[in-house]
Amino acid sequence: MSRRGVDSRRLARATGLDPDRLTDPAGWVEGRLGMDLLDRAADTVGDPLFGARFGHDHQAGGQGLFDYLFLTADSLEAAFDTAIRYLAIAATGGAYGWAEGDGGAAVERTLPGGPHFRHAETYVLSWHVTMARHATGRPIRPAHVGLVQPAPKRHRALAEILGADDVDFGCPATTITLTRRDLDLPLLGADPPLAAMLRRHADGRRLPAESWPDRVRAFLADGFADRPVTLDTAARHLAVSPRMLQQHLREAGTGWRAEIEAARDSRAVDLLRNSPLPVGAIATRLGYSDDRAFRRAFHRRHDCGPDAYRRGTSA
Repeated sequence: MSRRGVDSRRLARATGLDPDRLTDPAGWVEGRLGMDLLDRAADTVGDPLFGARFGHDHQAGGQGLFDYLFLTADSLEAAFDTAIRYLAIAATGGAYGWAEGDGGAAVERTLPGGPHFRHAETYVLSWHVTMARHATGRPIRPAHVGLVQPAPKRHRALAEILGADDVDFGCPATTITLTRRDLDLPLLGADPPLAAMLRRHADGRRLPAESWPDRVRAFLADGFADRPVTLDTAARHLAVSPRMLQQHLREAGTGWRAEIEAARDSRAVDLLRNSPLPVGAIATRLGYSDDRAFRRAFHRRHDCGPDAYRRGTSA
């Protein structure tokens, strides 16, 4: 913050925070407190673009482990996926995820406090752009930027800092949309062995998480009848891109198709054993296009049709 004319130690003391926390790459600041610090700093220097400029000034590695997790990923998409997975080692509060779209994807960040902490919101957006440029060595320009805060009288200077021509205000979440071409870019510092080591270290600094197959199974356990169950909807629910979800499942020795077929089969067996529902109704409940598709899938796994299976279990 000193580069922007802010005495960060004095500011920290004014909010009851240990000043050393702001300069410790291994530390983090609770979400709302960090956002309040940014707003106070902006008020101190009287800069309406303080948050965006602070993010633009960010030096790669300044957030320690979190930054290096980003910088050692294979591609820009993998870097953002890693940031989403390990946000808890750098910040608290809100949500972080992916939203797939035509020709690209939006990184979506929901901050606690909504539109009230506008400098925190512009900092988050600017940090994403700065890290993407550091990591790829390319002048990344977002295809679109969405902000929760209301529109100011003028926002050209903000758009220039973010490198975005298309900026909207009053959106439901803070988003930065990148093209598929940019997301597929390799990173200059890509280092799979180092990235794996850093992830293991980061795993020790956060609460244990379910495995990716466990997360998918929990999603599928909520059923198939009242919602679309596709790779895209599962990825959106789990806050990753469909491509990265497939990769995580592959690394765990399974796949989306295998998981959805196993979940359907487990539910089918339960319904055939314990309910009077006809086969056609079970097929609908499991999301099959018709009962013939269900019969074929069931026969592949059990070497008999659902009617024969039900008779066998009731005999």
